[in-house]
Amino acid sequence: MVMGVVDAEKLESRKSLPCGMSDETLACVLNHIESPQDRAAVSMVCQQWRRVDGMTRKFVTIANMYATSPASLTRRFKGLEGIKLKGKPRAAEYNLVRSDWGGYGEPWLKVLGRQYADLHILQLRRLTVLDSDLELIASSTFSSALHVLHLHKCVGFTTKGLLPVVRACRSLRRLSLEDSEVEDKGGEWLHALALNDSTLEELHFGVLGIEAIDIEDLTILVEKSKSLVCLKVAEIELLDMIDVLQRVPSLEDLGAGSCNYLGAKDVDDFVSIPWPKKLNALSGMWSLMDSGLPQILPIAPNLIKLDLKYTLLSCEGHCLLLSHCFSLQELQTRNTLGDDGMETLSRSCKGLKKLRVEDDETGAITQRGIVAVAQGCEQLVQLILYVANISNAALAMVGQGCPHLVDVRIVLEPSARYAPDFPLDDGLKLMLKGCVNLRRLAVYLRYGGLTDKGMEYIGVYGKNLQWLLVGCAGNSDVGLANFAHWAQRIQRLEIRDCPFGETGMAEAVSAMSSLKYLWVQGSRALEAGEKLSALSLPCLNVEVCPPPAGQPGGQLFAYYSLAGPRKDGPTGLKTFISNTVKDQ
Repeated sequence: MVMGVVDAEKLESRKSLPCGMSDETLACVLNHIESPQDRAAVSMVCQQWRRVDGMTRKFVTIANMYATSPASLTRRFKGLEGIKLKGKPRAAEYNLVRSDWGGYGEPWLKVLGRQYADLHILQLRRLTVLDSDLELIASSTFSSALHVLHLHKCVGFTTKGLLPVVRACRSLRRLSLEDSEVEDKGGEWLHALALNDSTLEELHFGVLGIEAIDIEDLTILVEKSKSLVCLKVAEIELLDMIDVLQRVPSLEDLGAGSCNYLGAKDVDDFVSIPWPKKLNALSGMWSLMDSGLPQILPIAPNLIKLDLKYTLLSCEGHCLLLSHCFSLQELQTRNTLGDDGMETLSRSCKGLKKLRVEDDETGAITQRGIVAVAQGCEQLVQLILYVANISNAALAMVGQGCPHLVDVRIVLEPSARYAPDFPLDDGLKLMLKGCVNLRRLAVYLRYGGLTDKGMEYIGVYGKNLQWLLVGCAGNSDVGLANFAHWAQRIQRLEIRDCPFGETGMAEAVSAMSSLKYLWVQGSRALEAGEKLSALSLPCLNVEVCPPPAGQPGGQLFAYYSLAGPRKDGPTGLKTFISNTVKDQ
């Protein structure tokens, strides 16, 4: 299969293969298969298996909303209870995609609202969701059945649009606006939620901009919601939430509000935060400084998850807090953490599984910190770092000390002030040889960081990789070709600022049998689009899009689609369509 497209002719030829089971018996078997990958595999056995899979599947993830159509989804899957729909490319999270690129929720919500009366879970990610789209959810046939509404990194709606949703969806257990851009038009939605809903288990509105919150509404809500285990807010002072926290003894995950006054002498002498006894995850804490840490330290030994991205802690503050976090499994923070903080992690947080350190242009993490974590945190499964320097030895140590890693992303800061140990080909090879379970890899360095040999190593030793991002990597099309020859499990490939030619990219796409999605940033995007369309790959949509304002070059998106070309692209979008087959 090329680009992940179902071979319709082969499937049609299998329709008469004897299965030996009735639909009812087969349905009983398939109901015990939960893995989406296994489900996709069994649906390819024959027409009967595909049909019964469609009848019994309860949850579907659509990784690219343009790969199929709403009508096709509802035609195949009759009894869905949960849907996760993704819109804009991942690059949109870093402002690398135009705001008008697409990803509009309306066409999908109209169809879903008519077809699925028992939909319990609706997760929308990187979509443009307008207030009118939220009204579609509120008026849908599934509104009374909806338990989970997750708007993750969505844009376009206001708090006014939430009002009809919370009024109509009275069985909500989880309402999350995680990392979405929401315009504040009043707090009536929270008031209505407090009056109408007593089943909440998770409420997440910890996003900037939502300020019109009446603390009394929040108090009433937590008083009624006896099962609430997760509460995340943003524009509320933590000291104003004391009464709220006293009423949620079952709370396990808190996204605390602003900490502007935490640590002030005239406050701390009289106030102590009543942390819930079951609390094991803490995030938010906007503007928390080192002086506020005495209020946090008493619960530090119980914390399993900790997010410090929005704090103002110094390197010393990080070290003090982390030295008390003996149970920590997941940490997100900024590179103010520094090498000293990384060494503290290696000594105190032996059970750490996920580490994500983002860039704030003030800190510096080098190979010293990487080696320390690799030697002290052998249970890591995810490692995401912005670094000021890195070496072959550090990468090799990651491979030796962290064999369970499935997700590694390393970005070398553009303003890195140290002379790097380039090229990193050998270190990357040793890391890949040690991390045999690696599924996701991102390596964004500077020119000279990875040569053609390094690209080949990714293909040869990254045998289980499914997603790859490379930046400033390779010397020529030779490296890309050698990588593509070996990379037969890659499903998503992202290329930034690499010196690969148009022909080389087209030939690489043709060589990777599992590839479903390609994103390329660079000035050669248009020519590469023409080359890709000339390959006549079945169901391949190739789009060349002008970059966002201030960004150089164009961007290329190539993805398989049984729905044909989309009609909601931005101005200036050029589309190249290859052979198509009928949407099933």
